[in-house]
Amino acid sequence: MQLRVFFSLALLFLVGCLAFSGCLTSPPVEEPIQETPTTVPTAIPATAGPLTETATPTPTPTAIGLSSEDINLHFMDVAFGGGNLFLERLPLSSKKTTISLNAGTEPDKIVVESFATRFNVLSQSNKLFENIKEGQTGDIRIKFLPPAGLKAIDLTSEMGWLNEEYTCNGVTCAKIKGYDIYLNAEMEGDQRVHYLLRSLLYTLGFKGASLRYPDSIFAYPDNAATELSFLDEKALQVMYGLGMDNGMTVDDVKRVLFFR
Repeated sequence: MQLRVFFSLALLFLVGCLAFSGCLTSPPVEEPIQETPTTVPTAIPATAGPLTETATPTPTPTAIGLSSEDINLHFMDVAFGGGNLFLERLPLSSKKTTISLNAGTEPDKIVVESFATRFNVLSQSNKLFENIKEGQTGDIRIKFLPPAGLKAIDLTSEMGWLNEEYTCNGVTCAKIKGYDIYLNAEMEGDQRVHYLLRSLLYTLGFKGASLRYPDSIFAYPDNAATELSFLDEKALQVMYGLGMDNGMTVDDVKRVLFFR
């Protein structure tokens, strides 16, 4: 009996010790699992080279809003209106017209040669020699004179109404008598080029002036234009087209331009 009691007490003591030992023992600490960081590839920006700008071509200037009637009316203004009753252009010829230059400068020669080249592009009939002669032996003769010499040129003749004198600020800049052109040698720059071309155009038949277009080389009052405008070139094409000839009346020209 005593042995059984002792055994029971011993068993209870052992169970208590085990229970007490379990309470004091900490559960094993789990070591955190280290995650291997995922390497994200860094995007390396492409090295930008120098930007190449695409050049935008400059549009070729064109005459906007001008009709064939505008061209024909401009032609009538610059071909007539100077007192001439007939078209006074160069007579139709297969022979090239020569131009001579006396007492001019090298730039003067370049201006006339450039004009002759452009004239030949625009004209469907007559042509000009593009190599300017020196002296006074051309079909059209250009001569530069001092003011005193220019003043002495007499424009009276049987057909004096076909002659012309251009003045600027009270000074004579040019005189045209038939196919002889006399220019003031003291002119310079744009003024010199303007009256050289304007006088040459006068001998080619452009006796009138334009009151409508101030940019025209034929503008009245005079300007300092040194090249033909779009309308001026069209007028030259009409003058030296296949439908025009020297001696045509105003009515003849109108029938060609407006009633064909």
